[in-house]
Amino acid sequence: MRTAIGIDIGGTKVAIGAVQEDGEVLASVQFPTEVEKGPDYAVTQIISSVSEIIRNYQVIEGIGIGCPGPLDTKRGIVTNPPNLKTWHGYSLVQKIESAFQLPVRLLNDADAAALGEYFFTYRKTYKHVLYVTVSTGIGGGIIINGQLYEGSKSGAGELGHSVIDPKGPLCGCGKSGCLEALASGTAITRIWKERLVQRGSQIEPTWSGKELFAQAAEGDSLAKEVIEEATTHFALGLSQAIQTLNPELLILGGGVVIGQPAFYEQVKTKLPHYLLDQHKESLQIEMASHGTMAGVIGAAASILETRK
Repeated sequence: MRTAIGIDIGGTKVAIGAVQEDGEVLASVQFPTEVEKGPDYAVTQIISSVSEIIRNYQVIEGIGIGCPGPLDTKRGIVTNPPNLKTWHGYSLVQKIESAFQLPVRLLNDADAAALGEYFFTYRKTYKHVLYVTVSTGIGGGIIINGQLYEGSKSGAGELGHSVIDPKGPLCGCGKSGCLEALASGTAITRIWKERLVQRGSQIEPTWSGKELFAQAAEGDSLAKEVIEEATTHFALGLSQAIQTLNPELLILGGGVVIGQPAFYEQVKTKLPHYLLDQHKESLQIEMASHGTMAGVIGAAASILETRK
């Protein structure tokens, strides 16, 4: 059975897997990205991990890489992703190709996840799909007429950098009030900690979104308020994309959606209130079926789909 390597590079971690054309992940590994150490540090680990996988599964058709944008996918360059500040201008595809002499394809990480969900789960049922991921940042992938739509500069689907509140907090992209600065996992945790400090509460430096959602589940009013605001902002951002694209299917993925069912349920409840009837009635909403491995599977699918 045909097999490809999928690499999912995020602002927090890198995940790698060998994926068969039926979607089964034969082997996988992950490690921290450690952005502050620069791209060569992570790429050295990527090359080592992929080499080990290839030794065990020798028939590999190619390597797909999903990475936060903006990217120059035609030249294989990481241009200037806000969550990978030390990687700007990095020739990622050239580095990986020179190590393995295999076909390598670079695509936006959310595009990779969208392609993975579509290729392995939904392509026989739907033709128009919007995938949105919420984790360190927020990104989107678009399927139109059964094909991944990347846009003229591989920049389609950058839902996280839609401005929701022009007076809102500064985003890593340089604009103020982006959806990513209001509703990503990073943003939710930051806003919660800022409000705890404002009311004089003690906070632990190691606290993350898990503690926030745990306190909300226990009835803490501030935690519940922060999550309520974030899910409202997220639903508003989604509604704009849905009314522009009119997809049949919305897939929500990423660590925040999959790891925190309360976030997903709130968004699913709120979203219809911001949609026109014609968009609401034709829309199916699903949680990502491949979990946090969607990016790995989708990156591999970018190789496997070339000979369906």
